[in-house]
Amino acid sequence: MRHSLRTRIRSRKHFERLWGMMLVAKLKRLSLGLGLIFLAMAVLLISDLDSRHRNRLAAQGERSAEGSGKVWRVRVLEFVNVVDCEEAERGVFEGLEAAGVVRGKDFEATVLNAQGDMATLNSLVDSAITDRADLIITLSTPTLQAALQRAGTTPIVHTFVSNPLIAGVGKSDTDHRPNVTGAYGSSDCVGMMQIIKRVMPQAKRIGAISTPGEVNAVYNYELLVKAATAAGYELETVGANGPTEVGDAAQAVCGKRVDLLCVPNSNLVGTCYPSIAKAARQARLPVFGFFGNLNKQGAVLALARDYHDMGRDGGELAARVIRGESPANIPLKQSTRSKLVINLDAAKSLGLTIPSDLIKAADDVVGAE
Repeated sequence: MRHSLRTRIRSRKHFERLWGMMLVAKLKRLSLGLGLIFLAMAVLLISDLDSRHRNRLAAQGERSAEGSGKVWRVRVLEFVNVVDCEEAERGVFEGLEAAGVVRGKDFEATVLNAQGDMATLNSLVDSAITDRADLIITLSTPTLQAALQRAGTTPIVHTFVSNPLIAGVGKSDTDHRPNVTGAYGSSDCVGMMQIIKRVMPQAKRIGAISTPGEVNAVYNYELLVKAATAAGYELETVGANGPTEVGDAAQAVCGKRVDLLCVPNSNLVGTCYPSIAKAARQARLPVFGFFGNLNKQGAVLALARDYHDMGRDGGELAARVIRGESPANIPLKQSTRSKLVINLDAAKSLGLTIPSDLIKAADDVVGAE
């Protein structure tokens, strides 16, 4: 009896042990199956997320040049309303378009001009920041200076500038403020002296009007002084600091027995040139300058930087910023191409003969030979 009971107990324990082993084995197989199921679900989920991410990036790439779907708010700020500035502005938008950045799709732009008033210019910069502009494009040195002082870390691209380094942009084309890049180009004063020698070989004394209140004008005047001195000319200069002083300064310098006027670039000269032209006509003196539009206002000859091309360079740099490049990594670009513009009617009225090869080399000729 006891033996039979012990046998049954052992059999029961053996059965329970076998049953437990079978249960554990089933649970292991079940866990493995569930693990495989969850793994497959995870792979499908990750694959789906990756596919959605690629589709989203593709859609964003279609909506925006920078691939984020963002439409950049661009403010184009100008100081004076002159033909050369208009040419630079046109070049900016052509440069953006040529780089594949589309207005109305990748960016929206507002063009504002201060009409030569510094208080208005400061307000335009402040307004751009208040409107949360993503990029400010500046035309002219005063506009660049105002943006540098008031725009904080907002990206800035400059053009229509003689020398951005003297405006505070930085130390060199590659060592500049991290939020600024742009295009620039100074007057070819050396080339102008060579032209004057050919057109007026007897000339010895050159009259000029300086603008001490503009940092860019001071720089351009210094270039003129250096080039004229090296070419053997005497330079007579009268300064003007505002529109009401330009006419008197022009009359004063014309009275200094000069052979011609050679007017260095400044925003003041660009907007007040008619006063200079009037004084020069009364004194029967030819005017040579560095703004292309002066010839249509009576100047004999202008050797101007190609501000359209400079604007185009600025537009292409702005496109790189819109695409996501940091201005800190984009070197400044120096524009070196000049445009020769000749007014044959003005030359004839003063008894000047322009060499035929200069006429052929000119980019634009006003009047008939």
